[in-house]
Amino acid sequence: MFSPVVVLAFFTVLAGRVLAFNITVGTRNLGANEILAIPDSPVKTACASICTPASTAIAACNDDTACLCRTDTVTAFVNCETCMLHNLINTNKPAPDIRAGSNVAVGAYAGVCKTDLNITLPANLTALALPATWDGPFVSVLPVGAAAVTVIAGGILGFSALYILSNLE
Repeated sequence: MFSPVVVLAFFTVLAGRVLAFNITVGTRNLGANEILAIPDSPVKTACASICTPASTAIAACNDDTACLCRTDTVTAFVNCETCMLHNLINTNKPAPDIRAGSNVAVGAYAGVCKTDLNITLPANLTALALPATWDGPFVSVLPVGAAAVTVIAGGILGFSALYILSNLE
């Protein structure tokens, strides 16, 4: 039959795959080394100086959840995601990948730390912050002068219709 050592080794390998640091973003299940593996794009190039050290720190942890959930590693990851989010907002471009500037990815990362190690990260490491220059989505509002002209024209048309209907015999 099988040697107990071989069986133990087999279960250890399988347990390592099950207990790996996996982050679910949307419908994708990403390993720790895949979370910042964004395809080449302008946002990746713009944030390379911030994201390269984050990727290196995550890769150095080698799927060790305790290492991946250390404050310095999480801070590097969140800084990279924040840089990408700010770049996407400033250039007004859609994200080239679901992982680029993703608040969902940051929340999922923090969720894995909470679930696997019961580590609650500080609030600034569980969500991305908007840039200070962002003034929110632009809502086109009708200027006061145009609104006055529209109301007057509508009033004239309404009273004209009433006048015509009241004089029908």
